[in-house]
Amino acid sequence: MFGALHCHSHFSFLSGGSSPRELAERARALGHGFLCVTDRMGMSGAVQVQQACRRAGIKPIIGAEVDVEGASLVLIARNADGYANLSTLLTIALQRDRDNPVVSLEDCRAFRDDIVCLTGGRDGRLWHHAHRRDNAAMKEWLLKLRDVFPDELYVELIHHRRPGDTGIAARMHAIARELELPCVIGGDVRYACADDYVIYDVMTCIRHGITVFDTHRDRPVNDEQRLKTEDELRKLLPFPDAFEAVAMLAERCSMDVLREEITPPAAGVSAGETAPDVLRKRCEEAFHKRYGDGRGYEAQRTTMEHELDVIRDMELADFFLVVAQIVDAAKGMGIRCSGRGSAANSIVAFLLGITGVDPVEHKLTFERFLHHGRVGTPDIDVDFDTERRHEVIAWIENHYGISHTAMTATYQTYSLRMAVRDVAKALGWPHETVVRMSKAMPGHRRKPTAGYRDELVAVVGDSPLLVTLLHVAERLMRRPRHLGQHNGGMILSHRPLHTLTPVQISANGVRIAQFDKDDIEEMGLVKLDVLGLRMLACIAETLELIQRHEGKTVDIDEIALDDPDIYTMLQAGETLGVFQVESQGQMHLLAQHQPENFFDILTEIALFRPGPLQGGTVNPYVRRRRGLDPVTYLHPILEPILRDTLGVLVFQEQVLEIIHTVGAMPLRDAEKARSTISKNKDMEAIEHVRERFMHGAASQGVDDQAAARIWEKVRVFTGYGFCRSHAAAFAKTVFQSAWLKQHHPAAYMAAFLQCRPGFYNLMTLQEEARRLGVEVRTPDINRSWFRYELERDEDGSLAIRKPLTAIAHCTTDIARSILWARLMGPFTSVDDFVRRTDIPKDTMDAIAMSGALDGISNGSRTALWEAGVAVRRRDKEREARQESLFDLPLVDDEDIPVLPHMTAPERLAADYVTHGAARIHPMTLYRRALNDLEVRSIGTCYRLQGGEIVTAGIVILRQSPPTANGVLFVTIEDETGFVQCVVPPKMRERFYSELRNAALIVRAKVHALANWRGLLVTDVRPLNGVIGGYYGHPAMYGGTDTMELSTEHAELHRTDGADVDGISIRS
Repeated sequence: MFGALHCHSHFSFLSGGSSPRELAERARALGHGFLCVTDRMGMSGAVQVQQACRRAGIKPIIGAEVDVEGASLVLIARNADGYANLSTLLTIALQRDRDNPVVSLEDCRAFRDDIVCLTGGRDGRLWHHAHRRDNAAMKEWLLKLRDVFPDELYVELIHHRRPGDTGIAARMHAIARELELPCVIGGDVRYACADDYVIYDVMTCIRHGITVFDTHRDRPVNDEQRLKTEDELRKLLPFPDAFEAVAMLAERCSMDVLREEITPPAAGVSAGETAPDVLRKRCEEAFHKRYGDGRGYEAQRTTMEHELDVIRDMELADFFLVVAQIVDAAKGMGIRCSGRGSAANSIVAFLLGITGVDPVEHKLTFERFLHHGRVGTPDIDVDFDTERRHEVIAWIENHYGISHTAMTATYQTYSLRMAVRDVAKALGWPHETVVRMSKAMPGHRRKPTAGYRDELVAVVGDSPLLVTLLHVAERLMRRPRHLGQHNGGMILSHRPLHTLTPVQISANGVRIAQFDKDDIEEMGLVKLDVLGLRMLACIAETLELIQRHEGKTVDIDEIALDDPDIYTMLQAGETLGVFQVESQGQMHLLAQHQPENFFDILTEIALFRPGPLQGGTVNPYVRRRRGLDPVTYLHPILEPILRDTLGVLVFQEQVLEIIHTVGAMPLRDAEKARSTISKNKDMEAIEHVRERFMHGAASQGVDDQAAARIWEKVRVFTGYGFCRSHAAAFAKTVFQSAWLKQHHPAAYMAAFLQCRPGFYNLMTLQEEARRLGVEVRTPDINRSWFRYELERDEDGSLAIRKPLTAIAHCTTDIARSILWARLMGPFTSVDDFVRRTDIPKDTMDAIAMSGALDGISNGSRTALWEAGVAVRRRDKEREARQESLFDLPLVDDEDIPVLPHMTAPERLAADYVTHGAARIHPMTLYRRALNDLEVRSIGTCYRLQGGEIVTAGIVILRQSPPTANGVLFVTIEDETGFVQCVVPPKMRERFYSELRNAALIVRAKVHALANWRGLLVTDVRPLNGVIGGYYGHPAMYGGTDTMELSTEHAELHRTDGADVDGISIRS
């Protein structure tokens, strides 16, 4: 048996040019019997190597190229124990020094069992000494290695047709014979085929930050680091003993080094009990609490019994109890959480409190979540309050042990834009040009890479290098560039995790396993998605504010889901700030859909997704919902499945039921079939599913023509359909957020402004609060705190007070120092404030400009003067150490000049630059001039049922999603409201420069649907081009504008992430 013992895949991250699949298929084609992948300082490819080799019919061997005391050694795992030791060694190196991970020979000695050591290739110390013809150094190094690996050390021989390779190999072979050490043919392979040489060369340039016109020792000089046949290598390396040793070594290595039975952490059940018994007991107690004696809930009882049987058979009781422990712990700490995704299909998860929706009530199918044929543990996604998610992670680490937990990795793969950037840099284009070239590429590729040549020619002109650029970029697409961190996937293991996967440390100190979620599932490791959801933080904040300021305790999880006020609100599209349904597109769909019950909210969420929007699902459903089209079915057999969605495929679970019913497959087989179709990777497997489906349909009496139409509908829909259980979990949060906004608007908007779970800017959110009758007040040095707070007026109404941290340059530490000083009593004057705090001048200026000192001074302009003088005198006294003068006023009252108050434009500008939004809407200042020009307010649009209008507003959002086919959606706002303007592609091209302005006047046709209004643009003018006013250079694809301030304080900018940085107003 022959094969490559030292081979890098693309999981060496720019040190290998081919995927495990490409390497395995090439190895088989060359007649190899095994493939040994030894990626550099990691084993991220281990799972995929095993899968690829098994498909190719060759033996997988796993190892790694490890830096040992400044030189590379190739370490190979002989079996599962050797893999655990190698994984531990890599973990030691990666956690000891993330920038320069190395292990010592003593580390190797401690974990050498069942590990084979090869001396390595050109990066190995033995090769280096042989190159220098230093026999003494060669012998010394080999003796050190033999002392550590007495029975498992092999001298690796390589030959890449470089000058001197023949002599180096001969010297290494000779010294090995002298020391009675075996030699093996290694290879140091970096790519599968000769054609991959160019790709690997460019990767090397990217890795070292050089161009293809530079020299570097690591750059390949030919295409010899490919996989080769045994005959090719025998001609280069005439050492028969080394070839025999390869076969013997490969025979000694186990095929399966990754453990197949991996258990979750113990759930901590009491002595004498088993996990299945405890799980059943908890479910029975919860069932009785929720359903009483069970009368009328026989379906729930049957479902629970079935699920418990499946969970017992699959030995997953511990897993469910562990997840329940985590959720219980979070709730015990007062942290809001909510399970979602396919876990909501499980009544056991519901009874354990992991999810919040009854799957039987919502017709959710358990097999979508778990079935007997599933490999590994099921996915459970739990959203936690974003601001307290770190507490949950800390609890998990403390409870189960830090060595038993880590975050899941992600493989950051090349997109078109990233590939063009890296390759263009390697091909020698200057940095500024590279930036422009990458920006010319779309975020999502919509055609073959070669089709983007014209976009690049527009940037750099015609060049023969563009052909190479696009060819290499295409080859890089979807290859991993580096390892990243999953945003919430947390791995839990009964065994120390470093024995199952190398665990490294991220730049911010997070421990990351080297496998992604798919590899984790394949290995059977337990993964829980501990996700952060800002809306949960917003809801928690709202409930706290209600309790403190209204004296009410609201159990938001028990509110009735049939409140008519909420459905009226949703039908009217008054959903800015409501979870998942606050976009203009969602408002439009709500107007069409007119939801009347909780199921309607659920379908609303599922319909507004790229797939249904592109796939033509939305309009048929809406038209049938409104009675405009009849409800029809492709075949009567589908009626029970699609009845509640009016004959239209809306949910993934319906696909599962169709395959089960029409295709006559057991539910577990149907779920496997659905998963195969959705991945859309293995065409042979999909064809096998189709044949089985068609055969099953015939057995159900469905004719071939109808079955083919149903299959095509299922095939197309499966790739983008939304999970019903996911929609159900989200729908509850939609309802809760809408309920809080409707019934407690002040508390909800204060929390929303604090947590910012949506995508609208601060100005728009403040305007929404005002439309709800809630005043948003500017920061005040004696009234503001860390967070947005409520203030009750004499008439009993509640207003929102902005926090100190909303002021530019006022960091959390500065705000804290102000509040500590205020504990000694309120500030009585600007002088008193300056004396009792130690605030830098830029922050003091921002505080004065914001109006926060207006309560203790004669307006912001005077406060700015007082603060400036006081800070300078305070700092001068401190420099001179004149402590005895410190009791004297810093500013005498008679010295304070009488300064005029800021004009409205000045006040507006100061508000924007110091705390992100003004006390009045900017468009208010132009209303008279706009009225003179017969430019109507946006509120006027909502009184029209059609026709044409000329209106104006500030651009708060620009969007051109991939599903829009070039249409630009621009949302503009004035003091009366906001409206979405639809700009067709031709209009977008015609008014390209005008649309880049920060405020616009538009002529448009009004489209009315219930309470929703949209404008189809026919003409565009910049607002400043008509009456003066705003200017800016906003990006065309989403986000808000950057507006500048032309005042003497233009250097003041937002520091807390507000969306609007400033504004310029010209009179």
